[in-house]
Amino acid sequence: MPRKRLMNRRPMTARGIAEIGVLIAMLVWAANFTVVKAAVMAWPVLPFSAIRITAAGLIVLLWTHLRGGSIRMSRRDLLITGLFGIIGQGTYQLLWAGSLGTINAGTSALLIAVTPFLTAIFAAILRIDPLRPAIAIGGLIAFAGVAAVAIGEGAGAFGGTTAGVTATLLAAACWASYLLAGARVIPRTGALAWTAWSMVIGGAVLIPFGASQWSELGSPAIPVVAIFGILYATFGSSSLANVLYFTAVPVVGPARVASFQLLVPFLAVVISAVVLGEALAPVQALGGALIILGIWAGRQTQLPFRRRLR
Repeated sequence: MPRKRLMNRRPMTARGIAEIGVLIAMLVWAANFTVVKAAVMAWPVLPFSAIRITAAGLIVLLWTHLRGGSIRMSRRDLLITGLFGIIGQGTYQLLWAGSLGTINAGTSALLIAVTPFLTAIFAAILRIDPLRPAIAIGGLIAFAGVAAVAIGEGAGAFGGTTAGVTATLLAAACWASYLLAGARVIPRTGALAWTAWSMVIGGAVLIPFGASQWSELGSPAIPVVAIFGILYATFGSSSLANVLYFTAVPVVGPARVASFQLLVPFLAVVISAVVLGEALAPVQALGGALIILGIWAGRQTQLPFRRRLR
């Protein structure tokens, strides 16, 4: 009987495999907050970010080329990709990773989670896409959660973490502008080419600054935790997770794939609490719940740019 039941099991569909891949990507991205925090606390953020972003971009370029994808771009698209690569990859990493020295990894994940709403707000301001009611309501709920998280972190009292919270929100704004630009370029170039070239250019710009900072500090040896962080961020969060995510989009659909991102802030808080002992204050837990609720509410309508990305 057990053998008969085993034989009657249906093989996993391509959709099921893709969804498992997305879940793995979400777990990898969630753990990235803890891994990067540990790395930049042990080694300077500039060389760390320069190495891992550039290397990850080269890996994605190679992977795309080997599977027969196009990595060519027109001069205009390459200029746009480079500009927003500097903003959304280089500047984002400096603001986000640099702020991890002053705020918890879980807090950072919750703040970054408001990126979809910033993207929608920018799109409405630029008259690219109207701000839909559900997104506006979800955004208000989520930003109320951001305020609670920031107050719990100490920013509400203008404590020592105010700069960290502000820098993380600025990083989210950089990422939102990067996504907004990508929504216009990706239909012409493909998501992987956009991601790869933006990482290569955004990371390459940081290399001289990273080398200078490392030299000024006396060229310190790279600690084991930083080496692990570089390898994890390069091959995991920046390469594997992006490949799994974008590979699943045409199979599962952009809306369903995007809904999995609700897991990232929750998993990041759990991982940072277990690994780093960073427990959320009650007001932060409430704020995190509001952010996740806001994201869920905002996705009850059509996602921004969904028509263009099909």
